[in-house]
Amino acid sequence: MRALVALLALSLVACSKRAERTTVAGALEKLADAPSRMVLYSLDPVADFETAQAKGFHGHDILGREDITDASEQRALILALASGAHEPDGRPIPLCFNPRHGLHVDQAGHSIDFVICFECIQVQAYGFKPWKEFIISHWQQSTFDDSCRRRQLPSALP
Repeated sequence: MRALVALLALSLVACSKRAERTTVAGALEKLADAPSRMVLYSLDPVADFETAQAKGFHGHDILGREDITDASEQRALILALASGAHEPDGRPIPLCFNPRHGLHVDQAGHSIDFVICFECIQVQAYGFKPWKEFIISHWQQSTFDDSCRRRQLPSALP
């Protein structure tokens, strides 16, 4: 009987995690429909909250930044996050947070920031209520790397 209860509890947890991933992905897909402004950041993964707070992006020094004005590229970047949130690759999550990418999105007078670490497949979100963080897949890193390369943004090597 205990084994059955434990199995049922594990099933409920798995279903709720899948439902949460679907909800996060859906909210990101909605955001992809009409961002009015987007900024892509290349970040120094080493956090220095004392010096980077004033000029940095959520505690990380900015190596480069560029406004993304092309609507299809804006959509591609956000949908990459949505795809990763919907189907994370299932690998164990390393105990690090070394973000090398950031994304600032303005939509209808509301600002949302994403600090993205593909190394540990985690995103810290600011203004993306009710989520403060979520898990993604590392497969979407190439979308962000390609955008950074096209704009010749400097990058921090892993």
